[in-house]
Amino acid sequence: MRFILKTLKPPKNHEVSMPSFYVLDVGHGNSAVLIDQKGVVVIDAGPKTELLKFLLWKNITVIDVLLLSHADKDHIAGAINLLAAEEIAIRRVYVNSDSTKDSKVWDRLVQALYDADKRGILDFEPSLTPHLNGKLDQGEVAIEVLAPNQYIAAKGAGSRDREGRKLSSNSISAVIRLWFNGEPIVLLPGDIDQVGLDNLFENNVNLTAWLTVYPHHGGRAGSRNIKTYAAQFCEAVSPEIVIFSIRDNDKQFPTKEVVEIVAKTLNHVRMFSTRSSEVLGRHIEKNGCELHQDGVGHIHLDFESLKFKFIK
Repeated sequence: MRFILKTLKPPKNHEVSMPSFYVLDVGHGNSAVLIDQKGVVVIDAGPKTELLKFLLWKNITVIDVLLLSHADKDHIAGAINLLAAEEIAIRRVYVNSDSTKDSKVWDRLVQALYDADKRGILDFEPSLTPHLNGKLDQGEVAIEVLAPNQYIAAKGAGSRDREGRKLSSNSISAVIRLWFNGEPIVLLPGDIDQVGLDNLFENNVNLTAWLTVYPHHGGRAGSRNIKTYAAQFCEAVSPEIVIFSIRDNDKQFPTKEVVEIVAKTLNHVRMFSTRSSEVLGRHIEKNGCELHQDGVGHIHLDFESLKFKFIK
């Protein structure tokens, strides 16, 4: 793919009176978009072109901040499409380094970001840690980076933490929380695994949020004991809404164990999947629960009312 680096000053996005948030249906991957009064923030870019299509549909021409949680393809590959698109300009990009990731997609993305930064097209920062808190906000929503901390990011994937635990790409996944009117509304944990979660607990990091996108699409997330991980995550976040971002007709994600633990741990939780899930569908059918919905598409959240719209 040939990258077209933009040199013209991009037009501004349409102004909005109130912030809104979207969890995008990108198949097996993750991407979310915050549209605030002063700019647009994208957290992860998904695996293909769904993010680009969404931005064009919303007439968004500028991404003020792009946060990439970690180097997995299903979180970053869509950023390559953004860089190649003449219609979209990106101002700042943040992602942590990962020397263990030897994929063509990661290599192409880092090279493209470096080249764009060198030409003055965007600012590329290979660091995404809590030191950025207060520097990413684009309006009324406060953007908080909870993980990785500077110690974990500096150690990096492939090394070991203070307890001798091996750090993987998922261990250093960025965890992002969005606040509105002084309340923690959204938690985006990327693919954080048990080691990453343990480091958050050991540093007494509060993870509570009203809504979360479940890590690793509702899968194992690197934990040998999937039930323990799921229970710990749910108890720490205590969300009312849990979203699974998955491929269509998914038979693997979310797992039966995760769905059962989420339902058991969180009494009044509502579970949504972006596309149809065999496991979640069976859970809904078996329990006759109208709180949960399967295959809803893009999920739009209005921050002020906390009301949802589903966009297919």
